[in-house]
Amino acid sequence: MHPADIWDVSGVLRLCFFPAGLPWNLNLAFPCHLDFAGSRAGAYNPGTPVRTAGDQRRSAAIPAARAPRTPRARRPEAALARPVIKWAGGKQQLAAELVARAPRAIETYYEPFIGGGAMFFALLADSALAPKRAVLNDLNRDLITVYEVVRDDVDALVARLEALQGPYLAAGADERSTQFYAERGRQPEGAVDLAARFIFLNKTCFNGLYRVNRQGIFNVPHGKYRTPRILDEPNLRAASAALAGVRLTHVDFESALAAPKQGDFVYLDPPFEPLSATSSFTGYTEGSFSRTEQRRLKLAADDLTDRGVHVMLSNSAQDYIRGLYSADRGPFAEGRYRIDSTPARRAINSRGDKRGPVDELVVLNYAPEVERRELPSN
Repeated sequence: MHPADIWDVSGVLRLCFFPAGLPWNLNLAFPCHLDFAGSRAGAYNPGTPVRTAGDQRRSAAIPAARAPRTPRARRPEAALARPVIKWAGGKQQLAAELVARAPRAIETYYEPFIGGGAMFFALLADSALAPKRAVLNDLNRDLITVYEVVRDDVDALVARLEALQGPYLAAGADERSTQFYAERGRQPEGAVDLAARFIFLNKTCFNGLYRVNRQGIFNVPHGKYRTPRILDEPNLRAASAALAGVRLTHVDFESALAAPKQGDFVYLDPPFEPLSATSSFTGYTEGSFSRTEQRRLKLAADDLTDRGVHVMLSNSAQDYIRGLYSADRGPFAEGRYRIDSTPARRAINSRGDKRGPVDELVVLNYAPEVERRELPSN
């Protein structure tokens, strides 16, 4: 058997024994190595790697990624889904423009920094162009738990959020603050409780900001919203439909990018390079996203490009980032990547007068003809 026809999956092995005519079932969960014969004509073998020069540079320490789930028809309400949380640097206001610049055909969509998920949800708005499969990842374990609960247990989540929203909206300012800090200070019990607590704090904290300290503890103060929509049941159910069949992972971005192949689309929206020393907010997890991480991400984008994967990246219009992605020779005027800028409104700032438009970079490794938008005729 050719090595390219062997791929790894982690799953649950179900063993059945039938002593004395009675079924005995034993579920064993462990990583297993499965050998498959080569792909048949027309069969989809997500584990078959594309062997290119970029593969030789890939670290052997990166674990093999599991294959995306088998695609299935999404429910119609999936096209109506919007982000279920507010996220610093979220792309909801730019989603239409970014989607217009996405490839027309996408086998599997990968987003290793999912955040609020605006790009993912926007890609599903047109069912004819929606990705066949999706793999969403984030290093924030609690955030991934939120998406898992929205996908798998939305009824229980709706009930828990309803129980949190009622007393909060009925309370005065002091009682609201007391409820907020009580929720912020307690340890959640189980995945549904964690997801509800996460959404409650996100909708009632200052500026909808998610920030943790070095110990990984959420530390944003209470906000002053008059009628925050803590429970948005129609959107939660639409998001649940959108996430059906989606693989959710919680790994480093380099590991999350080990699986994409030709025909796939990767959107990279990392913590932005700060524009100034006073704007260096990257506290989405207990770590930080330094220039070392930015360089490592660029090497990952190079590897994806070598493998024929379509890549779009967003980042701040900072000279360091522009220089990083224009340093190599390539087929475009800027080098290996096309680099454009687009204005976006700064939403996270302690002062309202500092939330004006600011340029963001859009970096692409594919030609304009690949994009969904119609190009002007000559």
